Amino acid sequence: MGTYLSKPITDKESEDTSNGWLSCGSSSMQGWRESQEDAHNCLLDFDKRVALFAVYDGHGGAEVAQYAAEKLPSLVKNTLYDNQDYEKALIKAFMDFDDSLIETPVVEQLTALREDIIEECADEDDEREELSELYEEAKMPIEDIIMKYKNKILENMDQNKESAISKESEDEPSSSKESPISKPKSIVESNDACGSSSSSSSKTVTDDDKKNVGNGVDECKPEDPTTESSPSAKVNGTPNDDDEENGKTEELVAESSEAECGPSSSNGQNGTENNSGTASLILEDSEDSTDEEGEEFGSSMKLDDESDDSDSDDDDDDGTPANSFMYGDEEDEDKPGKDSGCTAVVALLVNNKLYVANAGDSRCVVSVDGKAHDMSKDHKPEDELELQRICKAGGRVSSDGRVNGGLNLSRALGDHNYKKNKDLPNTEQMITALPDVTVLDVTPDNNNFIVLACDGIWNSLSSQEVVDFVLERINKPDVSLSSICEELFELCLAPNTLSDGTGCDNMTCIIVKLNTNQKRSRSDDEEDDLECGESKKHKSDSTEPESVH
Repeated sequence: MGTYLSKPITDKESEDTSNGWLSCGSSSMQGWRESQEDAHNCLLDFDKRVALFAVYDGHGGAEVAQYAAEKLPSLVKNTLYDNQDYEKALIKAFMDFDDSLIETPVVEQLTALREDIIEECADEDDEREELSELYEEAKMPIEDIIMKYKNKILENMDQNKESAISKESEDEPSSSKESPISKPKSIVESNDACGSSSSSSSKTVTDDDKKNVGNGVDECKPEDPTTESSPSAKVNGTPNDDDEENGKTEELVAESSEAECGPSSSNGQNGTENNSGTASLILEDSEDSTDEEGEEFGSSMKLDDESDDSDSDDDDDDGTPANSFMYGDEEDEDKPGKDSGCTAVVALLVNNKLYVANAGDSRCVVSVDGKAHDMSKDHKPEDELELQRICKAGGRVSSDGRVNGGLNLSRALGDHNYKKNKDLPNTEQMITALPDVTVLDVTPDNNNFIVLACDGIWNSLSSQEVVDFVLERINKPDVSLSSICEELFELCLAPNTLSDGTGCDNMTCIIVKLNTNQKRSRSDDEEDDLECGESKKHKSDSTEPESVH
């Protein structure tokens, strides 16, 4: 669910691009969420007659999505891509990118990205507060505005006075209580008495000395007012007329001889109880913390050899499958890429053949003659194949469809806290980055177009509803594709956050249209001329004998 703002941010970042072959419009909107965690790519000239489009829906932070938009496209151009094996090239790019997220240099980059994003969000919040205040002031009478700023000036003056007084008091000489230089010798000896219970040093302590001891002796001095009347008895155990009080002082002596002088209570009995209580609380907290982690990531996810993680690197040769992740159990789990990740749907358009790779619940849909054709399948934990893999990896799926009570999707880039089973390759972890790849031939037509969007759209509308919405607008004159995306956001945006969260998510959408009057490149024209020339030559050769006959 995440946390929501008091009102949605409906500012939209939109862009329209075209290269004669394709037209593309994209837009993103933060909505009700506290931050924008989506990212996307629109690369019309990714290669010769090749375009790449992608949507990355971040969770747990925006850093993995942003890093994917920056790095993943370049990973697509691998050796498999060079061999025109585009399906496997996309799969390799996904897996290589995911593997890289646990490398130290990449983790450092992700950490820097996270810090920059947090700082940027803080600045934006300040700007929004200032703008909101200005809007309110625009509606106020001038007298109220003057009074408002007059009160602010008075408040600032009062604060300055208080800080000046505080500074003066700090500059004044310290009292003998706080000055370690002015401590008499008897005080030092008294402090030794706290640690060693020496009878000779305790005799030198007088009432006047106690007043000057400060923190050193006060911490060793009992809080019980009945025992303060006989300080010598407290240290030496000197007999007293009152048997009951004498019994108390003897208990204090016995316990004070075992306890060291420190910040705990000077009363030996109370101090012991406090210490044991503190230790008990710490123990209980650590146990609770362990239980909570188990709940979050699943107790069944514990590895058989957890206690041996501190062993040498010899474990690398124990038959561990290739492409598996090696983690120490005590590694920081709050690192970006471990506690954060993103979905990824990538569309690679090669000439008029579309290859779509998807991991997660973002989606690509193609309108074919006005009918919605899903090019990707949402990866949800409750799906049979996904559920089998999750359970096999040691995870569990809750009744509300969350993996170990956390993620509500089953495939993603990052999220390496869910990819720690050493006995399995990265393709079989609870959360895997392995994408499905779908291929389709697309042709330029007024009713044919491609839509990529995050689940902020698909949770509100079905694939066909989105296609119908776009069809009503895409062929109108002077209507940009990005403006259609913007209208789509307004349709999906929830009026409030009181529902199940539908319409409250970040929203990102890309619409791609193959132009019917496509401009052709010079190389294409040359190839066609060559084919045409060969055809003409072949035709003349074949018709010449006919003319003879």
